[in-house]
Amino acid sequence: MAYAYSSRRPRKGRPPSTPAAAIAQAPSGALINAVLAYADIQLDMGGGKLMLRMSAERMADPVIRRPLGREAARLGEISVIWDEREDQIFRIVDGAHGRGHLKVVEPPPIDEPVFELTPAALEYLEAHRDAG
Repeated sequence: MAYAYSSRRPRKGRPPSTPAAAIAQAPSGALINAVLAYADIQLDMGGGKLMLRMSAERMADPVIRRPLGREAARLGEISVIWDEREDQIFRIVDGAHGRGHLKVVEPPPIDEPVFELTPAALEYLEAHRDAG
């Protein structure tokens, strides 16, 4: 006896499947090299690692954009984490999927001094100012 239902036959009233979201291409070597060569934002991540990015002013430079062609639009989405200890790329961060994890906020400027000299240090500097 044959079954009335077949998984190969489309059911009536079934909604059409939604098209798959466009998959962003992985960044090319040229794009990564451009970030390494022209990055003007360097954020210390600790452990000898730096996050390298490009500012909007730097991304607008035609010298940087021309060789990349259409891929130049992705310069703001790419960050390279550079390992200073190993002197190599640690990770490529691609923000093309819109998760917002690449938003970089510069820390506010510090108005107070980072260190303060002790009175003994100030006396030492004053005493040896004319000697040098």
